[in-house]
Amino acid sequence: MNREEYLKLSLSYFQGRVSVEQLMDGLEQAVPFKVDELSIPANERVMLIVNHPKAGEELSLPAEQIAGLKGGNTKNFPSHWFPAVRQMMLRKVLQRRFFTLAFNIGWSVAMQEMGHLLIRSNGKGRCQEIISLMRNDQSSLVIFPEGGVRDLQIFRTGFFYIACELGIRHLVVCAFSPTLSLERQNMLRVIHIEDMSRFIDPVINFVDAQRERIEGAIRG
Repeated sequence: MNREEYLKLSLSYFQGRVSVEQLMDGLEQAVPFKVDELSIPANERVMLIVNHPKAGEELSLPAEQIAGLKGGNTKNFPSHWFPAVRQMMLRKVLQRRFFTLAFNIGWSVAMQEMGHLLIRSNGKGRCQEIISLMRNDQSSLVIFPEGGVRDLQIFRTGFFYIACELGIRHLVVCAFSPTLSLERQNMLRVIHIEDMSRFIDPVINFVDAQRERIEGAIRG
């Protein structure tokens, strides 16, 4: 797929002439990519942790052409890296409904249609907001651990708290190609799947026991 074809397909989506599913199908057929799926547990939501890939310049859309569409350019960006290629590859590897955590950088309708969970909170409130939004939803969850972290050697532990609260048992660790493009081979590789039950279940049991003690003390 060349730049002209990509722009034509993307603009057709923003203008409402093709659906998000048709957009994803078009990209899947035309953009070179390889997905290493391994054996992700079927019929179970998982938490996928993956690096946030960069994008080649050819994946940016001219903001003036989509300024008032799909939620609009609320941040007044000169261009917009539309993450459709990334989301297409995530769909391929997960094979089920999922949410990708993101802040609202504009074009919120398009972002939500592609499976982004738009969050508002910073710091300690972020995990609780994610838990509240996902409490009654069985979708899988995609997290970019370097988001908001200055030192990329630090791997934040909020994912574990979220997994405990939502009862997510499997952590899937993946790696994208450093930079996504239209013409080069794009890679998404599953490098590890961890069953977190041995970590999560004791925590849940401990919390439940303390809750029962507190409620008993209140009643007594």
